[in-house]
Order: sequence, then C-alpha cells, then structure tokens
Amino acid sequence: MILYIEAKVIEDKPGILAKITSMLAKHNANILAFTTGIEGIIPSEVKPQTIRMLVNIEEKESIISQLSEELKSIKEISVTNIRKPTSIDVVNLKYGLESVIASETEI
Repeated sequence: MILYIEAKVIEDKPGILAKITSMLAKHNANILAFTTGIEGIIPSEVKPQTIRMLVNIEEKESIISQLSEELKSIKEISVTNIRKPTSIDVVNLKYGLESVIASETEI
C-alpha cells in the first residue's frame, strides 16, 4: 500500500528526517518520493515548513496505525495527514511542487 504522509515542522533542528526515516525503516517502509516545502525568500529567513512523502508499506491496518502513532510522537513535527495519495500528490512530489493547478480529472 502506498501512503501519503504530510507533516508541519514545529521545531527546526538537526535529526528530524533521521527520526522519520528510522521509524519508516523499522516498519520496512520504502520511501518512494520525498519533498520539503520552505517559507521565506531571503536565505537568512528560509525555514522548513512542510515535509511530504510517498511511502510504500506492507498493507496491514495495525502497522499503518502503529506507524501513525509513532510519527505523532516526534515532538519536532505535527503530522497533518496520512492517507492514500491522489494523483495530484504524486505529481507534486515527483516534481517538487507545492501545488499544481489542475484537477484530478485533468491528469
């Protein structure tokens, strides 16, 4: 099963992505696509805002709910979404876009 995971960065510090990827590895999840969104234009003001990823994981509801709870335990992020991806999600992550101006039916 492929899952779309989205999280907001609450506290930007080293090791956040390592925590996320180690949790995913523990569940034998394969990261298919990954992107981060940023805010700010001036380099000194640029801060991570969102983390988005597509993950291929064994299709068992217990594993998915357990992974969801574990990701929510990372205090530096706030998980906003864990669900099956839409075609818009796949395009956004593939090309590193924050948004695509197209409807699901146009793709």
